Formats: sequence, C-alpha cells, structure tokens
Amino acid sequence: MATILLIEEDDDARPIIRHNLGRAGFDVLVAVDEASALDWLKAGAGRIDLVLVNLVNKTTDESFDAARRVKSSGALDERTPVVVIAERYGDGLEGTDVRAAEGEWVTYMEDSRQLHELLERLTDK
Repeated sequence: MATILLIEEDDDARPIIRHNLGRAGFDVLVAVDEASALDWLKAGAGRIDLVLVNLVNKTTDESFDAARRVKSSGALDERTPVVVIAERYGDGLEGTDVRAAEGEWVTYMEDSRQLHELLERLTDK
C-alpha cells in the first residue's frame, strides 16, 4: 500500500480528500501546512511514496516551492513524486494532468477518479 503525505490547508476539504484516498487504498498522513509536514517527517513518518499538495490561495509555483522545501528536509527521497492540485484554471485544462518537471505534476481535477488514477500511476500501486 502506498503512503501519501497530504498537505491540505482547507479544513473542509482535508477530511474528504483523506477519506477518498483511504477508500482508494492509500495510507494517508495529513499535514495542515508545510510546517506540519516537516513535523511529520522529523517524527519519523516512515516511507512516503508521494506528496500531494493543495494550498489555499497559492499558485502552483508556490505549492511546488513548499513541496520542494519539504523534500529537501532530507527525510524524503528526492525521487518522491509531487502532485499539486490546481485551485484555479481555464476550462480547457479541466480533467488534465500536466507534468511540470521531473517528478512534479499538476492535476486540473474534473473528479476524484482522475486524481486516484494519477496517484496510482505515480506510486505503482
């Protein structure tokens, strides 16, 4: 079973995403922000297979920067994939996943199935 570190600031979205990922067969560690993600890692969270980021009112670049700081803490393998859930985007992007860089993806979600399929593909679940 793959373990996902979810960095989700939205109090309403956090339990829903955690529940849906759990039902899809993922173990989920939940962090409310970058600092709490670093706390998980310092406490010895174990193997993390993917970092999933959804930061409120942040650009995708800001979200990737936060994930990179978490990865550079030394507790994660540099090859650990990062997926950012885009908050705002044009109609033409809905339902697509875009590779932003090596090991970094942006998902423009249409539904939870799309996210599950991307996470399964990236974690080889």
